[in-house]
Amino acid sequence: MKLILAVVFTAALVLPARAQEKSAVPAKSGWSDFFKNLKNTLAQSAVGGERKKGRGAQGVAAVRGEGQAKKNVADPNEPGIKGDARSAKVKRDVGYDLQLEASIDQLSKGDLDEGLKGLEAFKAAHPKHRTEDVNKAIEGARAMIAEKNAAAAVPAAADVKP
Repeated sequence: MKLILAVVFTAALVLPARAQEKSAVPAKSGWSDFFKNLKNTLAQSAVGGERKKGRGAQGVAAVRGEGQAKKNVADPNEPGIKGDARSAKVKRDVGYDLQLEASIDQLSKGDLDEGLKGLEAFKAAHPKHRTEDVNKAIEGARAMIAEKNAAAAVPAAADVKP
């Protein structure tokens, strides 16, 4: 019993002291987290578009009486287009995402004006690609610029008063 009391008393003394030892972590802007998450979203696996999904798998049932030898089989000697529409769309979207990622990188590095210009140019060039993300990124870039200007104005106003 005495041992338990001694442990509890020691813990009561040590824990508040350790809580006071922690330094306050400066609050990060929520927009910087948004841009970091958006960049992670834009990063894709190299084989992400090439993986087969289970929904697309189909089976062929045997049918009595009909031969299936050459029915609906493509001729390998017939000229055709390499790739399909889906892979072309995936390639196009990856290219768009790389353009968008460049602007997000500029914002993350602190080059807010250039990043905002890049986002607005991207929105003008590709208005239907990731519309919601692009609009929110533009809103965030403008908010970060406003925060930066407000922070710069406060010390300037303090210097003028004395």
